Amino acid sequence: MKSFSTKEALVVGWQTFKERPFFLIGLFILTTVISSVMGLVAENVSGSTGVVINLVDFAIQIILGMGITLILLRVYDKSETDYTDLVEPLHLFWKYLVMTILVVSIITIGLVLFLVPGIVAGIALAFAPYLVVDRNMGPVQAIKESMRITHGHRWGLFIFGFLIFVINILGAIVFGMGLFLTIPITALAAVHVYRWLLNPPEHDGSEVTMTAKVLVSFAFVLVLGGLIVFVLALGGIRGSETADMRDAQRQADMGVIGLAADMYYTEYGTFPTTLQDMVPDLLNDIPRDPATNTEYVYTTYGENIDYQLCAELESTGQTYCTYGLEVGGE
Repeated sequence: MKSFSTKEALVVGWQTFKERPFFLIGLFILTTVISSVMGLVAENVSGSTGVVINLVDFAIQIILGMGITLILLRVYDKSETDYTDLVEPLHLFWKYLVMTILVVSIITIGLVLFLVPGIVAGIALAFAPYLVVDRNMGPVQAIKESMRITHGHRWGLFIFGFLIFVINILGAIVFGMGLFLTIPITALAAVHVYRWLLNPPEHDGSEVTMTAKVLVSFAFVLVLGGLIVFVLALGGIRGSETADMRDAQRQADMGVIGLAADMYYTEYGTFPTTLQDMVPDLLNDIPRDPATNTEYVYTTYGENIDYQLCAELESTGQTYCTYGLEVGGE
C-alpha cells in the first residue's frame, strides 16, 4: 500500500513557510511567550489560588493548541488568517478538551502496559486535534476518524514523526534559535500529511521499504536509549540542586528567625525561651525544615542571654548553626 512521501511533506512545509516566514515565526514567539508567562505564574503561586491559576494555564494551553492548529491549516490552504484566529475556535473548547483527555489517557495506558502500544496509539490518534478544529468533529468521532485515516500508513507516520523529532532536536542545538525555523516547517509538513491522508491520491505516494523500517527502528531505539540515560543523569543533577536549594532555604529561615530573636532581645532584654514565644508578635509562623517539616533546633544559654540555632545541611552533611552572641553580648 502506497503512503505519503515524507520528503514531499518536508519540501511542502518549507515552501509554505517561505511564503509567510515572519508571520509564522511571530506566531511561534507569541504563543511561546504566553505559555511561558502563564507557566511562571502557575509555578510561583500556591494554595487555592495556585489551583485556580493552574486550571487557567491549562485552559489557555488548550485554546492556544486549537488556535495554532487553525492558523496552520489556513496558512497551508493559502486562506486569510492572522493572530486573532488564535481565539476563533473557542466554541470548540469542550470538544477539544474531552478529545485531549481521551487521547492522553489512551496513550498513557498504552505506555504503561508496554511501550509499543503507546507509540502506536500516539500515531493512530495524532490527527484527532486537526479533525476537531478542521471538521468540527466530536471527541469520539475525531478519534475514530484519526484511526481510520492513519490505518495502513502508520509505519510511514512513525518514520515521519521520528524525522520531525530529529529535525527539531537539531534546531534546538543552535541555542534554541533553530526552532524558530524547524517548528513552523515541520508543523506545516504535518498539515500536508493530514490533508494527504484525508484525500490520498490513487497513484501518488511511496512504499515504505523494509530497509527503511529497520533503519528507523534501530535509530529510534538508539535515540530512546540516549534520552533515558540523559534523563537519569539529569535527575541526579537536579536531585543535587534540590538539596542545595533546600539548604539555602534553611539558611534563609535561620536568618529570619535570628532577626526576630534580635528584635525580641531589643524589646525584652533576653532572647525568647522557645521559638513559639515570638508568635504572633514577631513571626506569624515558625519556619520549618523544608524536608522534614520539623522546627530547627533552638537552645538558650544562661538566663536566655544567648542562643544557638542549628539545622542539618543535606549537601554537606554538616550542622549549620547561628548564635545570638553579637546581640546578647552587648
